[in-house]
Amino acid sequence: MHTLLSVIGTFLVEQAHAANSAFWGDYCSAFGTYCGDGRYFIIHLSDRIATMIFGVIGGGSVAAVIYAGVKLTISGEQGKEEAKKIVTYALAGLVLAIMGSAIVRYVESLVQALG
Repeated sequence: MHTLLSVIGTFLVEQAHAANSAFWGDYCSAFGTYCGDGRYFIIHLSDRIATMIFGVIGGGSVAAVIYAGVKLTISGEQGKEEAKKIVTYALAGLVLAIMGSAIVRYVESLVQALG
C-alpha cells in the first residue's frame, strides 16, 4: 500500500512540501498569523494542534453532560445511575483537557524563554 501511495504521490506532487517555502507561507497566512522560523514554527503548530484537540475533547465533554442530563431527566432509576457516571466521566475528561491545555502552554512558554 505504501508503495502504491508513493507512486501516486510522485505524479501528483512535484516536490516535497517541506522543501517548498511558499507552502508554509500559505499555511501561515491562512490562519492570519506569522508562524516564525524553525523552532517557533513548531511552537505555533503544536499550539494550534493542541487547541484543536483540547477543543474537541471539551466539546465532547459538554455534549456528554447534555446527553446525561437528558437521560437523567427522562429515564428510570437504572438510567439515572448511568447518567451520573456519564457526567462524572465527562467532567473528568473536561478537567483533563483543561490541565492538558495548561501543560502545553507552560511547555511552550519554557521553550520560548530558553530560545
